[in-house]
Amino acid sequence: ARPEPRPLRRGGGVAMAVAAGGAGEEEGRGFAAMAQVEEEEAQGPRLSSSQLPVTIEDAIEEVKVGRTQWILLVICGLTFMSDAAEVTFLSFVTEQLRCEWGLTSAQETSITQAVFVGMICGAPVWGWVADKVGRRTAFLVSSVIICAFGFGTALTQGFYSLVTVRAIVGFGVSGLPVGFDILAEALPTSGRGAFLLYIEYFWTLGSIFVNVCAWLVLETRGWQLFTMLAALPTLIASIAGYIALPESPRWLVEEGRQEEALKIVNQWAKANGSKRRFKALAAEPHSEGGGISEMCTNRKLRRTTILMAIVWFAFGLAYYGVVSLLPRIFREQAVEPSADAAAAATAAAAAMARNGTQDVDVALMTNATARLLGEHKSCTISFNFKDISISSAAEILGVVFAVFMIDSVGRTWTQGVFYTLGAAMAVILGFRHIDMNILTVAASVARLAEMAASCATWVHTPELFPTRVRAQAHTVLNLVSKVGAFLAQYLISDAFSQVACGGMMAAVSFAAGIAAIFLTETAGKDLSEMSDVGSTKAGGSNSSLSDSDEDGADVTDQE
Repeated sequence: ARPEPRPLRRGGGVAMAVAAGGAGEEEGRGFAAMAQVEEEEAQGPRLSSSQLPVTIEDAIEEVKVGRTQWILLVICGLTFMSDAAEVTFLSFVTEQLRCEWGLTSAQETSITQAVFVGMICGAPVWGWVADKVGRRTAFLVSSVIICAFGFGTALTQGFYSLVTVRAIVGFGVSGLPVGFDILAEALPTSGRGAFLLYIEYFWTLGSIFVNVCAWLVLETRGWQLFTMLAALPTLIASIAGYIALPESPRWLVEEGRQEEALKIVNQWAKANGSKRRFKALAAEPHSEGGGISEMCTNRKLRRTTILMAIVWFAFGLAYYGVVSLLPRIFREQAVEPSADAAAAATAAAAAMARNGTQDVDVALMTNATARLLGEHKSCTISFNFKDISISSAAEILGVVFAVFMIDSVGRTWTQGVFYTLGAAMAVILGFRHIDMNILTVAASVARLAEMAASCATWVHTPELFPTRVRAQAHTVLNLVSKVGAFLAQYLISDAFSQVACGGMMAAVSFAAGIAAIFLTETAGKDLSEMSDVGSTKAGGSNSSLSDSDEDGADVTDQE
């Protein structure tokens, strides 16, 4: 006969157990099952960590680095090449067009400056779009602009159309820091600094890629084909980004769109081979305001912004100044006519202008161009690609040094040491007439130092600002660097001697090293811990998932 069910009470929990009659073996299994139920009742219900709401910081930490982050690295890295390649590209093209189109020195400088004007105008626009509309939208639209007008450059037929098109390209290039922010926001705290530096290899690859393209086609096939080849990486990135680039889940959570962020994080977990799946993400308080106004009014953000502005300005002036200066140092002028031929050509041009002859274009040429055309009907410019490539390849070593130092030595001292080293090399580059081997070594160390320092600057910047202003802060500071790059074009022009140019670049680079040392160190710290200035977050982001499990169990026991 089956006995009646009897209640078992223990620790406040009630378990209904049925003692099965019959054989002793069945009875033993029944009592074992009852004992297990009693133990579970005593401990209270247990929830797996994936069933509890977790912070976005903890979720990304659990997902870890995997296939998703590597795909993001390639997509964002390809567009990162465009920023690095832009000045190197223009350094070659403007030298070539000075010969082909008879450009004056002022016109040559204006072409490069047009790009930086576009960058200066575009930086605040893309920062606002990224923080208010979305990171993905800003990234894709800016990439398409770079791609379309990059190819369109090859169709320009004169100085003014070239200046206009390259200014629009610059407008698009100013949105590229958004890609860096997307990658930074997709990485866990552990190893974030070193992984972010991998994107800097694409920067160096961009410079080398342009040098190789120039060596292959510039002198033999013309600058138009060279221009189209230089735009290829952005075309690939635009297509890949449209297919595979997600929105930043950190930004989605900040905007109160947890469901969309949850879907993306779970997709990342699956792609990375993680068995973890999340049921909900903890809501984070949405901060009103933000933007440039908060960067100016919040005391801590204001101090950080000022110091970082000094660093970014110096980076723009020193790095772009060195890169733009090298093709001029290592330029080989194929045509060097005699002084008598130069004087005759200039006099002939003046005579044609007085007599109103139809060859007005020759009369309007600069003395330098007339000097070349006086002895030859055309002029050619060639470059010492060997020395330029050696100095460009030195940037790879700069990234390697930064990778080893970024977490061990720290962001601040990495910048301080290498900006100071870059200042010393800039002084040497001011003396053009010293031995060419010494100049090659100095140029290589200068690019190595400025590259290593700027790597740390790029990593450090998004870690210093909260999610609600991160993109705007990064693009505004990038704007400041373009102001420095804009002024660098004046430094390397005929308006200043090379000694003065090297001295001013050295002084600014040294100032960046000093300013960087006074910034807050962020190595090994969460983005939320370091960047959510002035905001209170429910449940600290540093709490682990295991802690969340225990908290959930305690609440259930109390109930």
